[in-house]
Amino acid sequence: MGLATLPLAHFELFRTTEPSVARARVERILSPHRLEIRGEPREVDVRYHYLPLAQTALIYARYGAPVRIDPGVLEDYYLVGVQVSGEARLRWDGGETRANARYASVQSCTRPLVSEWYRGCGKVTAKIERRALESRLAELLDRPLRRPVEFEPTLDLESRPGAGWRRMLGFLLEELTPGSPYLATGASRRAVDEMLILTLLHAQRHNYSDTLAAEARPSSPAYVGRAADLLAGDPARPWSMRELAALSGTSLRSLQSGFLRYRGMTPGQFVRARRLEQARAILRSPRQTERVTDVAFRVGYGHLGRFARDYRARYGESPSRTLARARAH
Repeated sequence: MGLATLPLAHFELFRTTEPSVARARVERILSPHRLEIRGEPREVDVRYHYLPLAQTALIYARYGAPVRIDPGVLEDYYLVGVQVSGEARLRWDGGETRANARYASVQSCTRPLVSEWYRGCGKVTAKIERRALESRLAELLDRPLRRPVEFEPTLDLESRPGAGWRRMLGFLLEELTPGSPYLATGASRRAVDEMLILTLLHAQRHNYSDTLAAEARPSSPAYVGRAADLLAGDPARPWSMRELAALSGTSLRSLQSGFLRYRGMTPGQFVRARRLEQARAILRSPRQTERVTDVAFRVGYGHLGRFARDYRARYGESPSRTLARARAH
């Protein structure tokens, strides 16, 4: 990708020769997984560089030794991996593929996929939050999604769409340095999110591709975007919908109808989703004395039972279970 140094070199997260340390550190930014070292212990040299944006992140990873990684179902995010060096093999129910200089891998949130990294394998991965991708696609389609987005697992980087992904990623890896204007503000980071999400939705085939090509609609009105930014920026605040409408430059009725049309939900549902996302992030990396009650109040819930019910409905487990799993690692 035209890089003189390792990708994201300014954003080193950790480097270790201990597999257990590597797995624990990686689980803080991704999810629980099985890690099996298939080479000699002396070959292990795990390096992770990590740049979180707003609802996406860029990651450079290598393990040195051959490894097998099994994260199960990702649930909350998508991963798009581009090889920088070496090769990997990816397997899923009904198929497998090799990831190399030509073929990138795309891991959907609902499909279990096991990857085997060969010796010398290094890759740059874009992590995209499921909620962000689904919300943006719903906007483009002008309707709520009825099922999860599932991508084809292999992206041909020599195809026209795949080459577009490669060029975009190369541009970002060159430009995203500590002093980059793309990292200066929340708005600029969200712009990078938008670039990654839209490029993936159009570059890689998925179960909504035909509908997207035939029925994509213009972007939502500016007032919907302003309101969404306000809600996402401070989800714990007890928002008044009239105040939100005034700050967004529209009427209460237009705000409510705009959210339903372009976001597929009400403003109240939108802020509740942001609160739950914030709560999940806290519970996955808790402070030593953090309790579920503390987290519920921090993100804006005044009723613990409602928080637990909403959380279970969104993530399929109780908040206490998420917290216990995070503490166990």
